[in-house]
Amino acid sequence: MEHSAAAQTNILTPDVTMVILTWVTFFILLFILKKFAWKPILEGLQQREDYIRQSLDDADKAKAQLAQVEGTKAQILNDAKTQASQIIDDARKTAMDLAHSIETKAKQNAQEIVKNAQAQIEGERQHVRQALKEESVHIAIALAGKILKENSDTDKNRRLVDAAIPQL
Repeated sequence: MEHSAAAQTNILTPDVTMVILTWVTFFILLFILKKFAWKPILEGLQQREDYIRQSLDDADKAKAQLAQVEGTKAQILNDAKTQASQIIDDARKTAMDLAHSIETKAKQNAQEIVKNAQAQIEGERQHVRQALKEESVHIAIALAGKILKENSDTDKNRRLVDAAIPQL
């Protein structure tokens, strides 16, 4: 048991040489890691952090651009709707003006046709009156000739016929 008690005390008591060697090994390893590994690791982490930060900035810029594009798209759509509405209104106005113009021209043409027809009717009426007057004059002359054959007073009959012609 003594042997085990001494072994236990050796296990629990540190050996100074071993502690110093452990610390020297630790610091040498720390120096080597700092000199050769720590800087590249930190630089790699810094580069990665910069890349992530740049990616986040780019994503924010892309979001801003997307929002701007969406706003522009909405504005373009509104402008297109406004222009389409304006074009439709202009087309309707033009169609209404054209229909009104056609209607006005049709009314004018109808009035001209009616005036021409009335002028033709009046011309025919005058022609018929003239023909009727001429026929009446012929009949009157024929009657006067018969009367004159029967009647010897021709001067009196001629005066009657001459007076009757203008009245017809």
